[in-house]
Amino acid sequence: MPACRRCGRLLIAAAMALQLANALADDIKLLTGPQHTTQQQIGGELAWYVTPFTDLTLDPIPTAGPTDILQRLRDEDKRGAVVNLALLQADVAQTYLLAAERGNTNAASWLAPLRVVAPLYNEELHFIVRSDSGFETVQDIRDARINVGPLKGGTALSVVTLYRLLFDAMPADQKLSRLSHGEALTKLLTDKTIDVVALLADQPAPLLANMKPEARRFVKLLKFDATRPESAAALRVYRVATLRQASYPNLLGEDIPALAVQLYLVAHSRQDAADERLRRFANAYCQQLPRLKAEGHPKWRELDAGLPALAPGWHYAKAPALELARCLGIAESEIPDTCQPTERTLGLCN
Repeated sequence: MPACRRCGRLLIAAAMALQLANALADDIKLLTGPQHTTQQQIGGELAWYVTPFTDLTLDPIPTAGPTDILQRLRDEDKRGAVVNLALLQADVAQTYLLAAERGNTNAASWLAPLRVVAPLYNEELHFIVRSDSGFETVQDIRDARINVGPLKGGTALSVVTLYRLLFDAMPADQKLSRLSHGEALTKLLTDKTIDVVALLADQPAPLLANMKPEARRFVKLLKFDATRPESAAALRVYRVATLRQASYPNLLGEDIPALAVQLYLVAHSRQDAADERLRRFANAYCQQLPRLKAEGHPKWRELDAGLPALAPGWHYAKAPALELARCLGIAESEIPDTCQPTERTLGLCN
């Protein structure tokens, strides 16, 4: 009899352990951007609106930016996490592809576990210079001293990647500064040790939108000239956008052409077992998207219809893409997912 009681206790303990393991397995981290940003709000709304209709738990976690996110994802993978989600810029993959071209043998392995669950909204690139500057377009800043913001932030990654695409060279490190955007703007106007303050943010960016009426006497925003030959490489990764006069009435007299970076909801998964969870999440996301657009952040209303083509280096996660296609009435053959020659060489796709 005592032996039977011990058997019973062991069975109960095993059942509780299995229940706990299942609960932990369905607890998914969602790595977002820094505190008090649109990325953090979007992540919170995904958890609030979508996960109640699944048996998953989504835990949004703020980070310093894409470099921080990528390191955390790799750390989670080493700890054996089956799947995690993140909000990542579309140009992250291009950064890896360029690193692979420069001989970084780890670049492909870092990119391989990343797959897009859903394309999200755009963030615009702003390039601010003094009003008396000779710079008029983004293509003019090759030899400029540029502030790219904090090292792990989204602006730094985008500006360095865009620079490489425009000028077929890496920016000189001594010409880059990594001050906060506000501090850099002050130095732009005072000691003039900075020529350009770059800022990646969805418009209207408060730093610029809150400028006073006299701001136009001191600073201006650069245009992006899509007709220049060097623009072609950048336009494969970045989107043509418009910085609206309505967003910055004290800075712009009219709308001007610019570039934007699309944000993706990305899965970092190491096992096919994650597919079922991602499929369930994608189904709930699709069902709740009308509510997100009606009640959530205004950026939800800017999402592309359907499943748009992705930037180079990115591919859809198969299970959620099929679920979204079914929900949206798209045939599997119509899901855009092209394998570029460079990606095939790196073993990222077939």
